[in-house]
Amino acid sequence: MRNTSVMSKAIYLESVAGVAGDMFVASFVDARIVKAEELGALPALVGLKGVEIEVSRVRRAEVEAAHVRVTWDEKSELFQHDHPGEHGGHEPHDHQDQGHIHDHDHGHGHHHHHHHATHDGGMETHLELHSASHDSGHAHYADIDQRLAKSGLDEPVRELARKIFRLLAEAEASAHGFAVEDVAFHEVGAIDSIMDVVMASYCVHKLGACAIYASPIRPGRGFVRMAHGTHPVPPPASLKLLAGLRVAPVPAAIVRSDIELSTPTGIAILKALEPRFVTEAPPGRLTGHGAGAGTMDFGAFPNIFRIVLFDEDLPTASPDGFDSDRVVEIACNIDDDTAEHVAWMASQLLERGALDSWLTPLTGKKGRPAVCLSVLATEADWSSMAAWILQNGTTFGVRYHFWDRLKLRRRFERRETPGGSLTYKVGLAKDGGVLKEKPEYEEVRRIWEKPKV
Repeated sequence: MRNTSVMSKAIYLESVAGVAGDMFVASFVDARIVKAEELGALPALVGLKGVEIEVSRVRRAEVEAAHVRVTWDEKSELFQHDHPGEHGGHEPHDHQDQGHIHDHDHGHGHHHHHHHATHDGGMETHLELHSASHDSGHAHYADIDQRLAKSGLDEPVRELARKIFRLLAEAEASAHGFAVEDVAFHEVGAIDSIMDVVMASYCVHKLGACAIYASPIRPGRGFVRMAHGTHPVPPPASLKLLAGLRVAPVPAAIVRSDIELSTPTGIAILKALEPRFVTEAPPGRLTGHGAGAGTMDFGAFPNIFRIVLFDEDLPTASPDGFDSDRVVEIACNIDDDTAEHVAWMASQLLERGALDSWLTPLTGKKGRPAVCLSVLATEADWSSMAAWILQNGTTFGVRYHFWDRLKLRRRFERRETPGGSLTYKVGLAKDGGVLKEKPEYEEVRRIWEKPKV
């Protein structure tokens, strides 16, 4: 068999200092995947007259990045509400807040969410609750979804935007005990969030089909003050959105004790993309990169979200057509445990779903006899396997490596033999022909262990 490889386009989404919708979009602008003019044409496609998208260049900890903000003239009747005398000013208003720690505005039931820095350097969140019958200045989720469904956006952009907003609405509803149909966003926040979600969906569509990887998300730490009390970071809706996603702590260089690094909109965008979470950028040939900046300046730490574009080198089995997948090998050297306990660990890992487990004798530090415990696991299971080793073994650490694997296609057959019924694993060629076969060991062992007459 001759191994070959193909190049596959991929993107790595890196939450350097968290993620917000505007930062996500700005990183695509910086990477020159989309132009400011393209983003500027989007508000009209969703019927938001008077809304403008401003793109600028900024520096964060000496890193140059793009910055995106949504502005509009408050005279515009963005949601066709009749508010006589309510908007007296004629100057364009920038509704971004002091850090990217805003989620612009997001709501449950009816609430208005603003984040801004307090004088002591902490973060304050103002949450204004409204009765279910008070619709003035608010946009219901159902109305926003209908607006997106009837928009002039291309279908893939439109459907991804609807998916993201559905995730936001479901999280808010679940966190605060409302039905999804009753979720409403304050108008100010709805405009920001609609445009962030639409622009993010457009950016992803413009990039095209590719493998999507992401670093763990950084939610933040401490507490945020809201009008009805103080909440831990991540706040309730963000916590709901983070379920099933990998998270990471606040970088040590960010010294603020109370800070929300990732907004619900940013988290919802990542969740909708269903990326493969990894601890570092996968190997490949780098083809581009971009950084999107948050508004707040963290001093020596860059307040950015970054994307890295690369061609991923994927092994294939050509021309023989074998199956392929990716597995993770976990290993640790042990020189301070008993042979009985190490053997038990190896067998327990197999029972817990490891693809394979083995022990290799070696010489450790200071000439000590030692053993290397190795485990092969799926990408879905490897982290739980590693955690189990750390919790149940004497080692203080494990190492791991991702491997690409080729394997035979296979089927299982039940056959009658002189010793009894056995399951055979049959390895197949591309044309379905049998290359090799063997009975399952545990069934053969039971036959061996039967009393001989």
